[in-house]
Amino acid sequence: MNAIDSAAQTKGGPGERDAMDLAVIGICSFAYLLDGIVFTIMGPMAPEVARALSLSNVQLGPIFSANLIGQCLGLVLFPLISHRTGHRPIVLGTLVGFGIFQAASGLAAGAGQLFWLRLITGFFLGGSLPSCLAMTAAAAPAHRRGLAITILFTGYAIGSTAAGLVPALFANLGGWRVAMAAIGAACLLFALIAWPWLRDPQTEFPTGIAAPHGALRGVIALFRPPYLLGTIGLWVLFISMLTLSYCLNSWLPIMLVQVGRDPALAAMSVSIFSFGGIVAALGVGLLIDRFGARPVLGSFLALAAVLLFAIGQLLATASTALLLALLATCGFFALGAYGGVNVVLAGFYAPQMRALGIGVTKSVGRVGTVLAPIMIGLALNAGVVETKVMSLFALPAALAALALMLIAAPKHDRTAGVSRTGPEERS
Repeated sequence: MNAIDSAAQTKGGPGERDAMDLAVIGICSFAYLLDGIVFTIMGPMAPEVARALSLSNVQLGPIFSANLIGQCLGLVLFPLISHRTGHRPIVLGTLVGFGIFQAASGLAAGAGQLFWLRLITGFFLGGSLPSCLAMTAAAAPAHRRGLAITILFTGYAIGSTAAGLVPALFANLGGWRVAMAAIGAACLLFALIAWPWLRDPQTEFPTGIAAPHGALRGVIALFRPPYLLGTIGLWVLFISMLTLSYCLNSWLPIMLVQVGRDPALAAMSVSIFSFGGIVAALGVGLLIDRFGARPVLGSFLALAAVLLFAIGQLLATASTALLLALLATCGFFALGAYGGVNVVLAGFYAPQMRALGIGVTKSVGRVGTVLAPIMIGLALNAGVVETKVMSLFALPAALAALALMLIAAPKHDRTAGVSRTGPEERS
């Protein structure tokens, strides 16, 4: 069923549709919460998994990248399918898929098995992201789209924070294997709960604007006016942001242990960093709706770059209280910006191209990120000091700020269905 058919079959008055739209935003936000846990969990669990399976830093790098490789495939394939099926079966099916393979990760006996299980888990994770984001963008009122999308990413930030608490929670309940199985079971249970409530939101494509037919034509359309420059800018932006987010979640606990920090503190570091993002998320959405994306997100990214460099310089020497304060503040700006750039992405493409544009952009972002965890592992193994590696995370934050300046909403009228995120959108 395509989006037009779905809209035609939507019944009930405005109040009922509003309730359905709120249900869509709520379900998609909780799906993102589970995404955040599953995507992030290998970082906090890495010290325990490495000991249990006798893994070196060089072996951990590909395991961290496996999830990204799988997501690259899922992010492109599932949006192409969603043109025929609608977004609802994609969201429910991928929840089941990454739940099953997340649970199976707890059975891995070595690096090879864990790599492939994480890759397949990532495939289903990647498939869920564009449909959840497209459904939320369609369900939200245009003047509150920034807030709705940052609510979505607040769910993701809460999931990332919860992932940092998992090692302590399951320390006396069976360790990492039981934790992996429990997280997978939670995903399956939520899919069952969401099944009767999730519906494709009502949406109307503008008259005379049709979705491109075929995978190749759809991708080619992303490189035609008025999208070309923005598409390239979005790719650079997401490569930078995902490199920053994923590599920090994966390697920060390991680097803290290696500079002599307490392992319990190292496991909690991801939660502290993510907590700052939770605090920022809703405020960023309101600021974007009021002032526009570029000034808000550009400021956030510039401050994140300064803080990342400072954290690297103080990684081994700062007091615990100062280090935690810096991590939380950096998370506020870095992860707050990450939620915000998704507002830019969701509003850039016309509705009939939105899921594909989101999927391709996020897939390219992950392709660009795949090598980074491997390179960090090789650098640490070669003796590059952790403080220098951490300080270098300032570079992708600065590059993201520059890329943001290149992206402007397509200059055509509102009948093309493109949301110009910012105050000018409101009449």
